[in-house]
This record gives sequence, structure tokens and C-alpha cells, in this order.
Amino acid sequence: MLVYALVVVLAPLIPLVTRGSYVRLLDVRWRLRSALFAGLAIQIALEYVTIPRAHWHDLGFGLLVDSYVLILAFAARNLVLRGMGIVFIGIACNALVITLNQGMPFKLPAEWVGKPAAQATVKHHPQQPDDKLRFLSDIIILKGPLDSVMSFGDLILSVGIFDVAYHASRKRKPRAARQPVEPPGSRTIDLTKLERQEIDEQHERERPLVLTNSRVERRVSGRN
Repeated sequence: MLVYALVVVLAPLIPLVTRGSYVRLLDVRWRLRSALFAGLAIQIALEYVTIPRAHWHDLGFGLLVDSYVLILAFAARNLVLRGMGIVFIGIACNALVITLNQGMPFKLPAEWVGKPAAQATVKHHPQQPDDKLRFLSDIIILKGPLDSVMSFGDLILSVGIFDVAYHASRKRKPRAARQPVEPPGSRTIDLTKLERQEIDEQHERERPLVLTNSRVERRVSGRN
């Protein structure tokens, strides 16, 4: 959650750093926002509301999966926004690992044993040999002031959020009109040229017959 909080704080600074527009960023029409708020609310509640350990793998796990379903639905509904595809992939990676292992496995340095970050929760548990897709679990260690761990899904999700903030704050370019695709062997007909040709042919047919002097003379001489 610490990494997510840091990303949420830094993402609004993207327009300021890249000279984007906060007006355009705030003007983005997010679809299915209620699903996002509900999913995040469930995850925050699981962090701070104590659920008896006996119900971690039924009630707790069910709520956790539901939260990811809601957040994924929000991301899928907004795939039209540039960068949201990256966000969707990051969330999906975390959701897959959590679903397969009934929680997110984590691996911590030996010196962190006994710290609050090393304690098992509804969402996290120490990595076990039988855990699946361990390379997608929380194995990226952030030391220093953060003292936290993150997964590759978290990393992808962070990049996606920054990408969404960047493109949403830029001026949207109009899409170029598609040129009609002609089937093979077809030929474009210029109707204007065709109509002009028909008019010329009609004028040619209506033009009176003009006899030259030589032809007149021949007819006259023939009569004589």
C-alpha cells in the first residue's frame, strides 16, 4: 500500500513536470468509477480491519478477489485511454498471483524478520515452496526510507498510471479520416468526367450537318 500511495502522490505531478494541462487531466471522463472506488475501499478495509485468522481463506480471500474483479472491470472499461492497457496488465499480474496462492507471497531480507512488514495478513503471506508464479510475487525489495517490497505487477501498474497521467494531460490529436478501401481489381469511376463526356456526345449528335463548298459543287455538277 505504501508504494501505491507514493504513486498516487507523484502521478498528479506529471502534468507539471511535462508541461501538460491539469484542465485536460481533470476533464477525462472515467467510466465505471464506482467499481474502482468499491474495489479500493475493500482493499483499504482489509488492511486496517481485523478479520479473524480462521476466516482469512474464506471471507477475507473472497473479499480480496472481489476487489480485484472490480478494479479490473474499471481498467477494462477505460482501455480507450492511452496507458490504461499497461495498468490493466499490472493489476492482472497481481490478481493472478493472489488468486492462485490465496494471497500475495512475499520474500523479505533476514534483517526484516520481526518487523510489521514481515507479518502475514489477509493479502500477504511469507513465500512458501509450493507457491505458484513466485517470480510475480513481492520480491522487489525497496530499502531505505520505504522499507517495503513490491512485485513486477506493482512496477507495471506504476508505469501505467504515470503513462495515463501523461497522455491524459496532453492535447488530443484528431483521428485521420479513413480512406475507403477498394476491393482488388476494382477501378474508381470519375462521375464528373463521365457526365461531361455524355454531354459532349449529346452536343455532337445535335450539331447540324454543314456541307463544304466542294461537296456542294460536286452535287450541283452531278445534276447538270
